[in-house]
Amino acid sequence: MNKNNIKNNRLNWLLCISILFVQFSFTGICQTDANTPYHGITIYIDYPDAPATVNAVQLDSMINGVDYQEQGIQRTFRKYWYEQTRRNVVMHHDIFYYRAPLPSTHYDTVGWQNGILLWKNALESVIMNTPAYHWDSLSRNGSGGISSVMIISSKWGPAGVGGGHGPNWSLSNGVKITRIYGSVLKAPWDTDNNMFMTLHESGHSVFGLPDTYDTDYDSGGTSFYCLMSGGKNDVEPVGGPFQVQHNWGHIITPSSGTHTFTLKADGDSLIVLRNLHDSLEFFTIEARKQSTIGNSLFPASLGLLIWHTDTKVSTSNTLQEMTSQRHYAHSIVQADGLFELERHYPSSGNIGDIYLPGNSFNDATTPNTKWWDNSGSGIELNDIQLIGTDQIRFTVTIPNPHVGHYPDIPTTDWRLISATPSLNGFEGSKAFDGNPNTYYHVPWGNLYPRPHELVIDLGKEYVVDELYYTANKNDVSPWEGRIQDYKIYISSDTLNWGTEVANGTFFQTGIKQYVLFPNTTGRYLKFSAVNSFNNDVRTSIAEINLQGFDPATQSVVDNSSDDNYRIYPNPTSGQFTIQLPTDIAEITVTNILGQQILKLQTTQKTTNVQLDNSGVYLVVFMTKQGIITRKLIVNP
Repeated sequence: MNKNNIKNNRLNWLLCISILFVQFSFTGICQTDANTPYHGITIYIDYPDAPATVNAVQLDSMINGVDYQEQGIQRTFRKYWYEQTRRNVVMHHDIFYYRAPLPSTHYDTVGWQNGILLWKNALESVIMNTPAYHWDSLSRNGSGGISSVMIISSKWGPAGVGGGHGPNWSLSNGVKITRIYGSVLKAPWDTDNNMFMTLHESGHSVFGLPDTYDTDYDSGGTSFYCLMSGGKNDVEPVGGPFQVQHNWGHIITPSSGTHTFTLKADGDSLIVLRNLHDSLEFFTIEARKQSTIGNSLFPASLGLLIWHTDTKVSTSNTLQEMTSQRHYAHSIVQADGLFELERHYPSSGNIGDIYLPGNSFNDATTPNTKWWDNSGSGIELNDIQLIGTDQIRFTVTIPNPHVGHYPDIPTTDWRLISATPSLNGFEGSKAFDGNPNTYYHVPWGNLYPRPHELVIDLGKEYVVDELYYTANKNDVSPWEGRIQDYKIYISSDTLNWGTEVANGTFFQTGIKQYVLFPNTTGRYLKFSAVNSFNNDVRTSIAEINLQGFDPATQSVVDNSSDDNYRIYPNPTSGQFTIQLPTDIAEITVTNILGQQILKLQTTQKTTNVQLDNSGVYLVVFMTKQGIITRKLIVNP
């Protein structure tokens, strides 16, 4: 049964824009009210033995409506994403119906791989029965596929099917389906229609959001605080870290110093505190109130919810040990320090999770503001005050970038001394050639004993305190060999290595990772791969980088005590001025990943500079007086 495309209900209303109250000395990154259209397709599949329970008008209202409500549905699909993206995304789906050729009991007997072929047949039916349909009008994702392809079924099934899939189909008309997601409006445990499952699966497929519940079902994940783990009919908010990921709303990254914020609990504004060494790890602070739709289970009438995110963790929230290597990707920082969401008892959150007046958050509290590698962040949150029924005031202190955060040591003078024999074309020098797409690779089948080692001549003596390792990202042969356990040695010759300056365990990821260690002087680096993940005999290194300075020409100036090196305005919309007490300096600007953005030499006491992209940057001054670093915020 196929029905004509149901036309869009036009926007004929104006949603009120929430007011953001923030007291601070700089502006935040603002991305709201863009009203970007997302045009997708929805097919409702029913079965001969399970006919449709929702008619075309009702389904269009649930998906595309604005003010539509019924028992169990307080917000439509369109309205939820419009609100949660902070008015950046306006969803509209064209709706079709399709009757499966066989009863639902047949599809219950097939595996999901065959089950979702029913979804492909449904798409082909649109091509056959509606030849005038404009497939070109549908929004596309980065892979060229339709951005939002949604299947809604009249019955739970086919067996094992319910979720997002990446089938990478090409339909008979050439249209690509790279991602597709399916759900029911009434699961077996539901008494009414609800949008939770549909919105949850669209979060996966359209926006790439991960599950934040524990898929092993032995801990609580993020419970009812997030769409990607919840299940309440009124549907929880998407969650602060995902607003940060997509830059939905006012994303405020404070600079060094103590700042007072007054946030309105409307979800429009977030405070983000990033790890200076690792931009993929950060805290997010959001204000919530219980009376907001979706927050009916929020355990306080008004309070701060703090997240600790580490997107290097690629699994769902299954790693509940809270160690440097085994922790959630997205965790709720529970103010009472009981960590009940990790312990599965109780599996849902409670008021002890929420930051309220009297709570504080710093390196010495439980929980604390330390990063997952146990290094202190120096971040402090204090003086929480509830203002009226929907505002929260508090102070945040951000330390200056520590004096030991040095610039990258250039690899142009590096030379390979020795390496465990590699595959031809994947020599040790590929580990420091500046190209992450080439890599050093000890191949499958090698019989070389562990550890596999690289010895590199840095060209001259440096004071070093930080190493960055990037694993091979290749997904075709030769591949894998990502290092698990490592040791790092620094020496002034190639004979006396002494005790390693650092050892530890990396994450199993291709993302750039860092290792901190005390200032160590030397010319030679020995990087030792003790083993690789999954007992892999291979070893791969895409890039090694070091940070430090040349002690023969430079000293280090204490950042906190030297106020003669200024950047203003900071934060900036892009243009800023550098002021120096001397008349010559080399200035390097790097992003938070350590990538050099620009380098210049000046003989002027004031120099104007322009940066086009938003973000957090380090400005490094190299002068006769030494090395000075400053943190810069760009909010265009």
